[in-house]
Amino acid sequence: MSRARVARRIAAGAAYGGGGIGLIGAATIGVVLAEVQLAKRNVGGGGHTAPPRADGRYGRSYASAENRDRPDCSEPVRFAMLGDSTAAGQGVHRAGQTPGALLAAGLAAVAERPVDLRNVALPGAQSDDLDRQVTLVLSDPSWMPDVCVIMIGATT
Repeated sequence: MSRARVARRIAAGAAYGGGGIGLIGAATIGVVLAEVQLAKRNVGGGGHTAPPRADGRYGRSYASAENRDRPDCSEPVRFAMLGDSTAAGQGVHRAGQTPGALLAAGLAAVAERPVDLRNVALPGAQSDDLDRQVTLVLSDPSWMPDVCVIMIGATT
């Protein structure tokens, strides 16, 4: 195989891979913007309820017998979500629609491991509330997060 052909194949692979990553990023941004719009409809309206609790394990199928033998799948990924009403899922009706649940499910699929989500985000939180949220996440020494996402200040 000639060098030019190898170079073309590498360039084509990079273009397809980069395009796929770009599409995933655009989809994630679209989901977050949709969550913002839903949250904006509920925030400020009288009698709105608290966001659904999305804490728990995602990607349970990756904890199956054939994956338990793989050393990288023995423990679930611990994922913490911190932030304001957007991160908490204000405005959605089901726990699976919250940003934390969507990210946890996506992380489980990419890592092919179960993901334990702990969401300490609070509607109305501001950046100075992050100290309390970090302390809350780190308060249990038996559960130290592997991944943390902070979403705060998402307004349009």
